[in-house]
Amino acid sequence: MGLTNQQIERYARQIIVPGIGGIAQERLLSARMMLTGKAADVASVLAYMVGAGVGEIRLRLPPSDPKDQDLLITRAAELNPEAVVKPGAENVAGLNLILAIGGDSETSEPILSPRLLCADVPLMFVRLEEPASVAILPKRPPCPQCADANLIAPSKHRSDNAGFVAMIAAAEAFKLLACSAPPPSPTLLQFNGFACTTRELRQSPLRSKCVCSTSPELR
Repeated sequence: MGLTNQQIERYARQIIVPGIGGIAQERLLSARMMLTGKAADVASVLAYMVGAGVGEIRLRLPPSDPKDQDLLITRAAELNPEAVVKPGAENVAGLNLILAIGGDSETSEPILSPRLLCADVPLMFVRLEEPASVAILPKRPPCPQCADANLIAPSKHRSDNAGFVAMIAAAEAFKLLACSAPPPSPTLLQFNGFACTTRELRQSPLRSKCVCSTSPELR
């Protein structure tokens, strides 16, 4: 569809980045994603994605955060008048990405819904508890429930580098939506301080009958 002069001016700093350009920016503007987690955890990521020009963001916060959700949506409109940020239900139709941040008991309702975890939509599952990690799952299986990693187990200790890990996740989401790099295989980024190790994620043999591989209606 091409970029307007106003869009070229608004997104000029990232359009000129090698590997982005106008085509990737057009992809971002037409992309739809869901962002879910506690308000304090998603705020910086939301600002990043709104500033980058993601076309539509469905924001899904815990039921205890209705005022925070309204505030984040208002701030997004102030940051980028083109931004479409709205409350997100479980409908995944038309989504290009689900970005789920958290994993503790307070955010289990919006994040751990089987329909969200098992939907046939690229998923990034971010844990800000110790040890912090980012699971990149372009397709299922595996899902966070059946991957050969401890992705959804409870944890009481928030990582000291939680903000850093959240922004790494935002950058990876940007790449997926802009298609500025080939889609990765299922991958786990695990952090020890600011050091990161990477390994491939596979379905655990002990969880091979997970709903993500046995219930097509959820996919």
